Amino acid sequence: MNTSDRIIETATRLIKKNGYRGVSTKAIAAEAKVNESTIFRQFGSKQGILEAIIERHSDIPQFEKLLKEEATDNPEVDLLNVSLQYRLFFHKNADIIMIGIRDKGMLPELDRMLADPPAKLHSLLVEYFERLNKKKVIARQDERLAAMSFLSMCYGFQMSELIHGQYQSQLVTEEEFYKQSVPLFVKGLMSQS
Repeated sequence: MNTSDRIIETATRLIKKNGYRGVSTKAIAAEAKVNESTIFRQFGSKQGILEAIIERHSDIPQFEKLLKEEATDNPEVDLLNVSLQYRLFFHKNADIIMIGIRDKGMLPELDRMLADPPAKLHSLLVEYFERLNKKKVIARQDERLAAMSFLSMCYGFQMSELIHGQYQSQLVTEEEFYKQSVPLFVKGLMSQS
């Protein structure tokens, strides 16, 4: 593992355990077995490390690919693919999500950085729904609200899964949830108001 990766991994673990404010660059350096000057040279600051963590965990390029390059313009197929990627994102990034929850409201800059990827995904979905609307694949509606509704559905389930884990999966599995919920959501997109 190279030095940058070691620093990012160490910082992620320490921030998850102690919160962003509870971790210093000195502690990260000691735990990662590097000089503190190495951190400043590679990342500029503790915030630079956090930005690198968030960048590393961003799946926005994959969502862009799904909603632009690989889109079939069949909303059920495309949204099932997006929901699968969303689930993978949550599983892969449980640490960074928990950091965001733990430190919510303590540092406006941290909140802004963590809010950026969901805002970008919302924009991608809005563009996707606008395209489907123009092609008359879906009924005319407010694409912003459709995108937010879809994201809220996915986010709500994944957060419940993250927080309640095994208890929720005894009620309904992720696969069951999305196989039932996405077609219902698409049915709503297709119907005229």
